[in-house]
Amino acid sequence: MISHRYPPPRTIRAFMCIAALAHAPLSAAIEFTTTAALFAQAIASYPSCAFLHISGICFWLFCTPFGCDIKTSTRFSHFAPDLVVSTYHDVATHPWPEIGIPLAAATRSTIGALLGKPLSDSAGTRSRGDRTDKARRFRDADAIGHPATSIGPCPTAVSPFGPYFMSTLDALVWRSYLPAELLFPASWIPGMREVGMWPANTWGNVYPRTGEVVQQHEVKGAAVLSQRIADFITRPGQPHVYTHVSSATLAVRGSRLVWDPPPAMEMNPMGGLWQMNVAVPTGCHVFGLNDTASPVSYGDAMTTNSGSYAYTLWRPYACCRVRGVFIGHIQFGLW
Repeated sequence: MISHRYPPPRTIRAFMCIAALAHAPLSAAIEFTTTAALFAQAIASYPSCAFLHISGICFWLFCTPFGCDIKTSTRFSHFAPDLVVSTYHDVATHPWPEIGIPLAAATRSTIGALLGKPLSDSAGTRSRGDRTDKARRFRDADAIGHPATSIGPCPTAVSPFGPYFMSTLDALVWRSYLPAELLFPASWIPGMREVGMWPANTWGNVYPRTGEVVQQHEVKGAAVLSQRIADFITRPGQPHVYTHVSSATLAVRGSRLVWDPPPAMEMNPMGGLWQMNVAVPTGCHVFGLNDTASPVSYGDAMTTNSGSYAYTLWRPYACCRVRGVFIGHIQFGLW
């Protein structure tokens, strides 16, 4: 009875409608965030982002020297703030400076060794007045464990403050020195794995999953890069230097049996919801919603002076309290 069942398309569409309403800015633009601010934002957003609900019943075989009995425990499901994904023009303007800058600084010598020369520049590009390729952007990035991963009843697969991806360590692929991403068909076929609804509306392509993106709007560009990072770190065996974030597995953590989320997937709430931390704290939403019919585009009035942005990736977990040997479960929740 161990299975992974996710919401039907109708439920997913309902999630997306909620997410579309949730991405409206809640405050003025900021240039960086802090650990305390991330924790406070996650706590404040939990009622609307977590979708916490009872999702079933788990059955356990509990045996003693006097015999065996069948016990039950309640199955809970909720989204949890797993990762803070940051994209930045320069390490000095990292959007989570108290954690991101020390981690990035510690890896600068490593990237120099990988490239065979000292690293003296950032990966960033700016849209100067004399540039003709203003839609082409390049950013360094990282994915770090969110400080509030443990706020829900289900233990997540992520350790707070853990570095799961640093583009400086992945420089050979992230900067396209090694064309490993070109081995994937989605890197060549238009419309395959797009953040948006190709060809009517697209924010950008997920593949190739490198640090370069072609997008006139820098906030949408940051969103596409964040989606790329989530895509490969939630999948094993990808051609990048990263720590795999467990997905689609059944694991025991502490006193809980946990159903880990599926791998990240664009345009699907069960593939992860995104919440902007920098520049404008928002609610949770999916990337790629069609805004072509509106005079206001996603990200308007949400740009930073530094070109740095940070998002929290919320992922859906389910769990039961362990009460013996797992026999199976009955599921009736959204996931």
